[in-house]
Amino acid sequence: MMKFSLLRFLSITFLLSCLSLFELANAYAESQGKGISFYVLRVIYPQDEKKGVTLKAENKTDSPYLVQSFIQPVDMNTGDVDLNYSGKPLMPFIVTPPLTRLEPQQTLDLRIRRNDQPVPADRESVFYISMRAIPTQDKSLKNDQLVMTVLTNMKLFYRPEGLKKRAVADMSDKLKFEFDDNTLIAKNPTPYWLTFSMLKIGNTPLDKAALRMMVPPFGEQRYSLSGREKGDISWQLIDEDGWNTPTKLQSVLHSQ
Repeated sequence: MMKFSLLRFLSITFLLSCLSLFELANAYAESQGKGISFYVLRVIYPQDEKKGVTLKAENKTDSPYLVQSFIQPVDMNTGDVDLNYSGKPLMPFIVTPPLTRLEPQQTLDLRIRRNDQPVPADRESVFYISMRAIPTQDKSLKNDQLVMTVLTNMKLFYRPEGLKKRAVADMSDKLKFEFDDNTLIAKNPTPYWLTFSMLKIGNTPLDKAALRMMVPPFGEQRYSLSGREKGDISWQLIDEDGWNTPTKLQSVLHSQ
């Protein structure tokens, strides 16, 4: 029992510390025409889709995978998956099948459906669809050898009645910016979650960690600066298909 517990602890620790490595490995495999790929980069769920929406996954490898799918909340401080989520509150969506086997060179239809958990009716909501792909274990592996697991997180945007299915590009120039000392504030007067693919002050781009911090509907996002950034604000958003919207430009005065 002591040996099993220690091995399990080391396996979990290794998995967590190398999660980004696994994702990179999977991305590389996909670029070579192998791996598990998806037909979209994000999922838009209009309220009028009464039967839910479908996410397709394709196994381009010669090995079967066990695929586990579930919904997780967004950490609003980082824009990433909330790693502290303990299962409460319950998510307003379910994914079926939650656990299934994906055969080699086959596709899988994941169905996302609403349940009876409430969501705002006047603005978009955002969550993550998380998919854990576990390759079938080679019988030649020993008990203390690790099996690499790839975790993919994809954003799910729920749009209540009255919100357009395609709207991000039209919302881009509605953003307003202002400076507060060494902080850039992006204000979003729209009912949509807006995600930057590029945000610059003059010739200085904000880093990827900042770009992951979405601007909430009818709210604002604050970005810490070094104080050396000067110039006009330019930006692009990520649209419903994962493409960049046209570049926008806004002149903003720095506070004194």
